[in-house]
Amino acid sequence: MKKISIVIFTIFGMLAFTSCNKDKLNIINPNSPTSASLLTESGINSFALGLINRQLGNVQNAGTSNLFMWGLVHESAMGDEIFMPYGNYGVRWSNQVYSVKIPNGTEVINPFGVTQLVSLQGFNSRQAGDRNAFLYEWFWAYNYIAQCNTLLAAVNNPALSLSGDVATKKAVLKAWALWWKGYAYSRVGSMYLAGLIVSESGVTNPNYVSNTAMITEANKTMDEAVAALSGITANADYIATFKAITASYNSPNDVITPSMWGHIVNTMKARNLLANKKVAAMTPADWASIISLTANGIVPGDKVFQFGMTPDGVNDVSANFQHLLALIGTGNEFTFVSERLIQEYKTGDARLTKNFTLRPLSDRYPANIRSRGLQFGTRWAVNNVEDGGLFATNNNAGSLALCGSFEENSLMTAEALINTNQIEAGLVIVDRVRTAQEAGIPAVAGTGLNLAQAKEEVRRERRVALFLRGTAFYDARRLGFTAPVSAGGGRANAMVYLPESLIGGGATVPDVRPCLMDYRYVDYFDVPLNELDFNAPSSLSVPVKN
Repeated sequence: MKKISIVIFTIFGMLAFTSCNKDKLNIINPNSPTSASLLTESGINSFALGLINRQLGNVQNAGTSNLFMWGLVHESAMGDEIFMPYGNYGVRWSNQVYSVKIPNGTEVINPFGVTQLVSLQGFNSRQAGDRNAFLYEWFWAYNYIAQCNTLLAAVNNPALSLSGDVATKKAVLKAWALWWKGYAYSRVGSMYLAGLIVSESGVTNPNYVSNTAMITEANKTMDEAVAALSGITANADYIATFKAITASYNSPNDVITPSMWGHIVNTMKARNLLANKKVAAMTPADWASIISLTANGIVPGDKVFQFGMTPDGVNDVSANFQHLLALIGTGNEFTFVSERLIQEYKTGDARLTKNFTLRPLSDRYPANIRSRGLQFGTRWAVNNVEDGGLFATNNNAGSLALCGSFEENSLMTAEALINTNQIEAGLVIVDRVRTAQEAGIPAVAGTGLNLAQAKEEVRRERRVALFLRGTAFYDARRLGFTAPVSAGGGRANAMVYLPESLIGGGATVPDVRPCLMDYRYVDYFDVPLNELDFNAPSSLSVPVKN
């Protein structure tokens, strides 16, 4: 374990509504807003703003933790764009590759000698505390869903008193609740075998439905958010309400208008389809749906939801540490950029030199950090935002786009076009994204690439352009890399930073070599026992364990 020393502020406990029996659920929580407070404009706006604090929870052995962010870390690490060799928050086990075959043919199995799933299930208990990787995304999502349900009930209460353009203000609040609820459902459906559809705050059910059903519910709920804004314009009351319910560190002045919100939902619906179906199983109708959705998705100039920090790192949900940019910053270096991400950059790509620095040998972490697996090693540091980079910080600077971006929307369009024999049209979009990000590399459109080559351009560009955007694991899963090598998965020619003892050939320093990585990662997580211990599945439920 790596020692963590952070300052935490007081928030509500982690115990989500799904972690109690039904009788306990009906007990009034004295920390919750009173019904009277939700009848006033200031009260309901504060409650909507307070949704962001539901990212936080008290995790055994770790204290107050940003559940939302640690869910993102697990996915980013499993997507092999970053890695984390430490046992804190269970990430060491979620990104534990089964084996690495080095160039001389030797297969080096991880120190545990078991697959990722065996390790993860071994820590799926309440007693495991923070080591249970399954708990983070689940409890964040259901914390959000609970508060969104309360907010929806409050908005629909006839006694709610609002000033000015009441219809517009109610529409914004309703869309806010439906949007975040739908987003949470999307994340559950994209990461777990099963989930719960919950329509009333404080009341749960034992009817676990499939991840496919969760995605259907997510899309329906996000569509309801768009419908709530139908006929609404971004007038002064709209703007004031949006700013009032958006945290100061998440770009409240970048107001998301009704049309932009509709674009975001379409991009998320396209992501939900793409992320949860293996590429080999995609049909022409699926690709057509992607093209249709992204045609009305996020475009350049649209504002999107952000995940930022305050300059002091205290008056937010990061506490100077629990943010993807802070974790990988040169001050913390709790996570590291993967050599497999670096190898995706083409020669001359300005994004590489802008965002990453090749460490001198004297400043490098050892290969195979703490002897915990060959994948735990890199020669690279991430340039901080304050030094001109985009993906790291020591000073709580910078932010990440959440829930889609124009780059993600564009690259989904490109992939769908290429997979429907419109190769040149797709490659033009790949070039457009690279130009927008100032990559400065030669165009690929018009160079006569065949289908396989065009698909590879999209794959590589998604890795580079969407770094830390929450898509890396989805891509690795749907493209088959996380499956066992014996089943056609794994990654050949994956660059691995190897220790001297394994390089051979007279080498005297660690270096990278192309290896065969056998990930053997599970496609979807089990439902955490932190939930199941209190809410056992009914006879109607789908399987909740791999």
